[in-house]
Amino acid sequence: MKKFDYDSLNDLIITPEMTQKIIQISEIRGKIEASDLQSHDSVLERLVEVAKIQSTDASNGIEGIHTSDTRLKQIMAKKTMPRNRSEEEISGYRDVLDLIHQQYAYIPISSGTILTLHKHLFSFTASNWGGKFKDINNQIVTTFKDGSEEIRFDPPAAFLTPNLIDDLCSEFNKAKQLDKFPSLILNGAFVFDFVSIHPFRDGNGRMSRLLTLLVLYPSNYGVGRYISLESLIEKIKSQYYQALKLSSDGWNNNKNDYGPFIDFFLSIVLQAYRELDSHLESTINKPKSVTMLIIDSLQNELKPMSKRDIMATIPQYGQSSIEHGLADLTTSGKIHKLGGGRSTKYVLVV
Repeated sequence: MKKFDYDSLNDLIITPEMTQKIIQISEIRGKIEASDLQSHDSVLERLVEVAKIQSTDASNGIEGIHTSDTRLKQIMAKKTMPRNRSEEEISGYRDVLDLIHQQYAYIPISSGTILTLHKHLFSFTASNWGGKFKDINNQIVTTFKDGSEEIRFDPPAAFLTPNLIDDLCSEFNKAKQLDKFPSLILNGAFVFDFVSIHPFRDGNGRMSRLLTLLVLYPSNYGVGRYISLESLIEKIKSQYYQALKLSSDGWNNNKNDYGPFIDFFLSIVLQAYRELDSHLESTINKPKSVTMLIIDSLQNELKPMSKRDIMATIPQYGQSSIEHGLADLTTSGKIHKLGGGRSTKYVLVV
């Protein structure tokens, strides 16, 4: 029988690498909190706007759910109704994301919360399973870029799901009170166990990423408001799946090693804080033109970047300014445009 051992996390060994990541996260968070955030209001507001769009796009994109950039922007601004199933699911994610960002202080970690959030996630669709635990057994399948699939894990049977979710939430909340582990460690373990239970017919991956935001907020790690954690995960999706796979072995028998997934989880949070710190630092230093910042972004990444990716790295400027900058740089031959439509990307001319 599956039991959640949040007293020892199956005798988890906290490696020096994990400890160092936690220390770095705390240091950067402390630096940001000690700064005059009011002087960064305009940048932070733009970061929030960009992060919401990126999070909704990336988390759905991991599951193969897409729409055009134009439609995504309209949906996020609530200026249009969804036209198809993909847009319905994107709209649901948008609303749950907003709810968590705005009301996290009043949302407990409980079975009822998880069911309610899932119901909202599918509120625009005709599906009848929104807000209901799975009634059939399922499998966790990894889909690769070439379309091939691999069964990564067989979750518990459907009839066990309600009790398992209750137990998970109860043990997690107790562990948070006892404070035996750093909160980031517990948060990562909770997200991993939720994914492993795979409690719903559909939407388990998206729910896990929404719950990541929800459990981080009360621990005072609110970086997900400004930097899209979902987008960071999407960029290294293969590593995400690998960490899940490594930590899954022995899960049903309470013998799994949480280490690989928690280490990945910490890496994502650390990367988000580094990005936020970098954005805030750039507002203190001598301002640069939008074209200079675009070149800097492409130089730092050393790979083709989409307009949306570039916008995420330049919160100082709005979309219109960045579009003009891209056009000027393309015309002057300093950057090259690759592809068209949604797949359009830009690269520095060598």
